[in-house]
Amino acid sequence: MTSVNQDFQSAPAGRRVVVTMIAVFFGLFGAIAVNAAFAFKALHAHSSPANRTAAVLAPLVGLLVVLPVFLFQRSRIARFRIEENCLVLGRKRYPLEGLVDVARDPGILRWAFKIAGNDGLGAIRGRYWSKRVGKFDAFLTDSEKAVVLRWPGRIVAVSPEDPEFFIMCARSAAGLK
Repeated sequence: MTSVNQDFQSAPAGRRVVVTMIAVFFGLFGAIAVNAAFAFKALHAHSSPANRTAAVLAPLVGLLVVLPVFLFQRSRIARFRIEENCLVLGRKRYPLEGLVDVARDPGILRWAFKIAGNDGLGAIRGRYWSKRVGKFDAFLTDSEKAVVLRWPGRIVAVSPEDPEFFIMCARSAAGLK
């Protein structure tokens, strides 16, 4: 088994992430429009300067919440690496010793239910369960480029920009042929 140290770029945002982002931003802009309508109504009423300031700033609160979440989620898995034969995904480390299989599986999220995590705002990250696979951790930006790593007691899905190169590096680090 050779020691592998390699950085990998995450795949560009796939359909599921793009659709989720569009839906969230349309919903957010709809909420901003409704809040803005109430804010302008409050501006014309006889109200204190503090209430008028709050009415003007209230529509922007959604942006202050959604935009950082989007940027944070995307940045957490934008890059990952194999470092000293250990898959490093943000703060999580998965030793590749004992790895049983590494293979592409574009259908990993089909009929998978989220247990905890983010389901597409910037990235797909969290714990999932499906009848076909069981429990697994997902760190994806594009499920079409998903690579699934299997250990006896754990399954992890990632989406590298170049799946074949990642599979080759993971197999080499794990000592698989």
